[in-house]
Amino acid sequence: MTWSQGACAVRVGDELAGRYRLDERLGRGGMGEVWRGHDLSLDRSVAVKVLLEAATGDEVASRFRREATIGARLQHPGITVVHDVGRQDGRLFIVMELLSGEDLATVLARSPGGLPVATALDLAAQTAEALSAAHAQAVVHRDLKPGNLFLLPGGRLKICDFGIAHSSDATAGWTVTGRMFGTPAYMAPEQWRGERVDARCDLYALGCVLYALLSGEPPFGSAGSPYALMVRHIEEAPAALPVAPGPAALLATLLAKAPADR
Repeated sequence: MTWSQGACAVRVGDELAGRYRLDERLGRGGMGEVWRGHDLSLDRSVAVKVLLEAATGDEVASRFRREATIGARLQHPGITVVHDVGRQDGRLFIVMELLSGEDLATVLARSPGGLPVATALDLAAQTAEALSAAHAQAVVHRDLKPGNLFLLPGGRLKICDFGIAHSSDATAGWTVTGRMFGTPAYMAPEQWRGERVDARCDLYALGCVLYALLSGEPPFGSAGSPYALMVRHIEEAPAALPVAPGPAALLATLLAKAPADR
């Protein structure tokens, strides 16, 4: 079965490019739906992200293609594998490895007081290792948060969703002064100011993630107005956590206001 750009929505049983059958919708985000699918050519289960009908503008389509391109060039066990990208009847889709487990936002929802220090540090170290591989390829994620960190059975972590990632060697500027990309509770001061960012904004977000893993909440919370969060991230120091000097010093470095201090 095929569908067009004007169709209502993809449905169970639809096939993309005559190869990928959609079996179950797993979730929906701002840009697309994620489905459990089946690769009919290779007889394997996959995850398929389909661009939403409402998100058909040139900029959104560029972001979607960028996610596929960046994901395909990042080869690391801590980063979700991208298998394929395609278009059918005007609609873009990305085919990725299908992960089993749960994201860290779900893990934290069960542990409102945070995780054991050793567990939090291990997850942060795994994230840092994968980020290092992305940064070595001149890729900045720009939206690191618990919801984009997926924990597999056995404890292995993978970074997901490079939908707003920035490649610093791209010919066209992707970060535009005055425009912000990211999740407010995890955005670095320079992101709030709409400045061009580099890998150090991911380090700040990693600090926010580690703070949340240790305490249950990011350093300045996630509620309240965007303006209030902006002021706190730019001007205020987060409350100290009752942790050993080593983790405390790591948090202080990652959450430094100035990128040069991270």
